[in-house]
Amino acid sequence: MKKILKLTIAAMLAVFSIMMLAGCGSDSSSSESSKTADILSGTWKQTDEMNGDWTWTFDGGSCKLVGDTTGFESEGTYKLDESAGKVTVTLEGWTDTKEYNYTLNGDKLDLEETYSSYHLVKQ
Repeated sequence: MKKILKLTIAAMLAVFSIMMLAGCGSDSSSSESSKTADILSGTWKQTDEMNGDWTWTFDGGSCKLVGDTTGFESEGTYKLDESAGKVTVTLEGWTDTKEYNYTLNGDKLDLEETYSSYHLVKQ
């Protein structure tokens, strides 16, 4: 009986030790690791003779817009509202935040707002 009690206590100590060590892992709340992929994550490109070539990069809340033919380049943030089909974008190079209605169909992404639109293909 004493032998079973000792084995039970030893097993419990081993389990508690493992649980304590598991709590010492890396902190997932850091800004780099807290970025999460979403349906827009990745690089998207528009090639358009009339509106120029544009490249959008979305990365879990951070974004970048590059006007390949215009020389425009700016970084910022975005917030995705999948239930409403909207993405709100704030870029350093813009004076106002823009809210786009988006349509995602496979590797094609359309961003539409009152004064601008992008018809993008995933790269």
